[in-house]
Amino acid sequence: MISLVVHASVARADEFATSPARPGYEASDTILTFDGRTDLDKRGIKLEATYSFEMFAAPQLDERLSTGGLLMMELDFDFHHMVSEHLGELRISTTSTHGGSPSDELMDVHGSSGNTAPKGNRLFEAWYEQPLGPLTVRAGILAADQEYNYADPTTTLLGATFGITSQFSYNIGAPVYPVGSPGVSARFEQGKVLLQAAVYDGTGANTRGIPSDLGPDSLYIAEATWDHDIGVGGWHHTDKGSGLYLTLDHNLDDMVEAFTRVGISPRGMTTYLDAGFRIGPGPLRRRPEDFVSFGLAFAKLDAGDQIMLETTYEAQFRWLTIQPALQLMMLRDQTVGIIATRMTVVF
Repeated sequence: MISLVVHASVARADEFATSPARPGYEASDTILTFDGRTDLDKRGIKLEATYSFEMFAAPQLDERLSTGGLLMMELDFDFHHMVSEHLGELRISTTSTHGGSPSDELMDVHGSSGNTAPKGNRLFEAWYEQPLGPLTVRAGILAADQEYNYADPTTTLLGATFGITSQFSYNIGAPVYPVGSPGVSARFEQGKVLLQAAVYDGTGANTRGIPSDLGPDSLYIAEATWDHDIGVGGWHHTDKGSGLYLTLDHNLDDMVEAFTRVGISPRGMTTYLDAGFRIGPGPLRRRPEDFVSFGLAFAKLDAGDQIMLETTYEAQFRWLTIQPALQLMMLRDQTVGIIATRMTVVF
């Protein structure tokens, strides 16, 4: 069965995201720049490849050092420029992943990295988006984490829960990175309010990201956001239950942006809370494109509460981003410190 998602929110995307798996990721520069590529860009055809490599050191674990990588390729056709101003955009994205993170051993719910996924090559998203005045409709293979449960300052943090929250991933599972599901979404923006609705397959049967069957389950999500700052949402899965959440995302001043997200559910991860802030761009006078970020995430489960802390510094060097981070995983039976580094190259 197809699942319906109803969502009302400001459709936001953060250009400062540090992973191609996060919504709104935009590279400031690329290694490969040549006339043919520039000409294609001008015509509305864009091909981009981004490779992100991560290293984790966790001396308290059996596997003290772990590494992982994500190669994401995106192909965009902007028919607005190619054919007619009345047409929209087609996007196809694929992922190739290897390695892992300390979460493979810890089995925590938050996840050390939002890039980590089972080894392999797969289709991530493939959709066409058509604007109809203030209404925009998107159809194809979609991922909920690219549109829902979103706050700008979280996109510069490494932890998986600072994408779509671990409450959604733990209670529902898919469709989130690295696999989407067949669906249709629509959003309507009027003034400071944007309303969205989407339909997803709730089962997610696939082979390398390509749907192999539909049903029998359905998923419903709803969200409303006011002026990019306050969002209220919820979901219902016909087999896995329901949940509600609140998102606060606010600029405290020109260089400081803070976030808070709260979620509740009657089963599974019953309570979720995260909060944090991002300073930048330009926390240092000589580094005008860098960021400092901090995040805290709390999850209440029957098996015991879990807390994650992260602080990170993002250093941008044209087509290369280097991002050292410190994480602290506080589980019921152990507390583990993690030193991480993410390096991202755009081709």
